[in-house]
Amino acid sequence: MSIIRSLGCALTLCVALATPSFGEEGLVIASGAGYKRMVSAICAAFTAQTGIQVQQVFGNMGQVTAQARESGHFDFVLGDKRFFEKTDLAFSGEYVVGKGRLVVAVARGSKVKDLDDITSPMVTRIAMPDSKKAIYGNAATEYLHNKGLWEKLQPKLLIVGTVPQVSAYVVSGEVDMGFINQTEAMAIASKAGRLIPVDEHLYSPILIVANRLRQSPHAKASEAFIAFLQSDEAKALAQKHGL
Repeated sequence: MSIIRSLGCALTLCVALATPSFGEEGLVIASGAGYKRMVSAICAAFTAQTGIQVQQVFGNMGQVTAQARESGHFDFVLGDKRFFEKTDLAFSGEYVVGKGRLVVAVARGSKVKDLDDITSPMVTRIAMPDSKKAIYGNAATEYLHNKGLWEKLQPKLLIVGTVPQVSAYVVSGEVDMGFINQTEAMAIASKAGRLIPVDEHLYSPILIVANRLRQSPHAKASEAFIAFLQSDEAKALAQKHGL
């Protein structure tokens, strides 16, 4: 097992098991790991404007929804609208953050020029998030099925838990290509050889939303966060991070 794979598994486990330090004040927001940078930026701007502290929890969406269900302390969960529609979580409001996009990151040194090269012998390993746990794993699976490549590429596929784990493999050169989201792609642009947008007609639309949980324990802080999400500043931050 590679060092990166070992570390990735350990980090994922930590996210799954860690219990946030919940206080009486502030907010608790959980999000898919692929949006950590964006969520952190939005939360930092919100805190700077309001003084309200935000605890942030990240992991794959399966972990995020499980923690939200079991803890009773979460105020918001952020991720794919379709994913939340399949859960049994009860929400009191939905707030659109932006539109997600699937991107393929190519490792430095690779001769890959476009997605047609994905079946080439020069591509030996392709990383993607688990379709059962991550939004973009599902999108990548849809894309490969729609292109008729799913079965053909099975020997090359490396399935991992989260988008950041895919990025780690691409940046290290342990894989030739990896399916990630545009937000993550922008963050690793200087460390990747090439970033290739995937045709949006070949996977289902991804709408990223922040859903307020019906059990949200911090009413006033939640109302303030909703107002901030609808502000020009929050929208600009989402756009800056690829939504």
